[in-house]
Amino acid sequence: MHLPQWLAPRAQRSATGRRALRAAPALASLVLLAACGGGGDGGGGGGGGGGSPAPATVGVPRLCPASVDYSTPYIGGTGSGELVKVQIDTTQKTWSVTFLDSSVPRTTGTVSPTRSDPTGGQNVITGTLARETALPTEKLNQCAFVLQGASLDPARPAKLFLGEGVMGGTIPGARIQFNGLLGAGAVPDTTFPYFQFIGFAQTETDLGKIAGVYNGAGFHEIPSKGFATVAQDYRMSLAADGSFSVCDNRPGGTCKQKGNKFVPQATGALLSTNYEGEQPPSLGAVMGRAYLIVGKLRGQLVPIMIRVGYASADKLPLGADDEIGIGMMAPAASWQQGSVNGEYVGVDSNFDYKVTALVGAEAAMLDPFHASDATRAIALKLDFSQTTAGVVTTTRKEGTAGITGKLMFTGGVLGFLEDRNGTPYFGIGAFVE
Repeated sequence: MHLPQWLAPRAQRSATGRRALRAAPALASLVLLAACGGGGDGGGGGGGGGGSPAPATVGVPRLCPASVDYSTPYIGGTGSGELVKVQIDTTQKTWSVTFLDSSVPRTTGTVSPTRSDPTGGQNVITGTLARETALPTEKLNQCAFVLQGASLDPARPAKLFLGEGVMGGTIPGARIQFNGLLGAGAVPDTTFPYFQFIGFAQTETDLGKIAGVYNGAGFHEIPSKGFATVAQDYRMSLAADGSFSVCDNRPGGTCKQKGNKFVPQATGALLSTNYEGEQPPSLGAVMGRAYLIVGKLRGQLVPIMIRVGYASADKLPLGADDEIGIGMMAPAASWQQGSVNGEYVGVDSNFDYKVTALVGAEAAMLDPFHASDATRAIALKLDFSQTTAGVVTTTRKEGTAGITGKLMFTGGVLGFLEDRNGTPYFGIGAFVE
């Protein structure tokens, strides 16, 4: 397998980079869909909306809809544990983010109101779009957009990638700080230039269709504990009445219903209140909420789970149960080696854009905006024996000690959780081609 021409010149930098990049197919157009989605919905539930796809050039299908407007909202979740509605208008070149539920404070130094407080319409942030230009081909750039004014760091602009029925990338960030309450719940002054996002043009809320057994993985942060990071690694059995059981995969883990039953919401998501985090609250009782946003892609369901934290310093109940984050679930059904080959695009828990290329029992993780820089590549070995059905385990190809991971798949979306010597790393990516 040879490298794309636009990768080859700098690929001689290191043997590690060469081996990683060999996992990437030869066509440049496959390395990035400038979208968190595929070149078609595979016959199921895509509906990217806003106009029918048109060829970028004669005989070459586009990688995203030719146009999208606000009539097609994308409902999804963020790495900051926020339920959001994202809209773009590719003709008017504008964007809008509506915060439907959030525990991220609107103002630094406080915990309320949050970004989802609708008073005065302040739960909506808008701005203008610019076309991406830094990707290798025009075919890719025409599906990627820069959200002007959304990032708190001009050197790291927020970007959205448009696909068929799915949108991913990053949305406006926040600067968070709070002095605490009753000697607890203090949050160090921290600026997030943007937050990772994935959302869907179509979601499923019929629990009868969603019920099943799923593997789950995710990444949470706890602001009031110095933004400590914790991994989610579990198995969930979800019933048609919204009841569920979560079995923690960690040593000594238990099985229990971690919150109230999931209930369909008008937003297009499912809500479980009083949902336990991976760690106890910093102050008070369990008050956090979990949302399942179940996207419909490629004829399958893609459950994304977020946890919205809780913090109150002036209204009862007082407390700080502020663990927040995002994760993914996938059916506990085995995969054959080779059946998930392809390239997947997303954003990771380090706020970096990633392409993950899978070929057989190998994978490479690349930076799509610096894809020819081999020093940024990570090579993985995949084990499809699946002692847990649906979970493909990974190790570093170079045999790096203390680093192990797991992959899961559904609807052309992958979730990747890696233990990096006790520090969790997580990413979600959607199929390119």
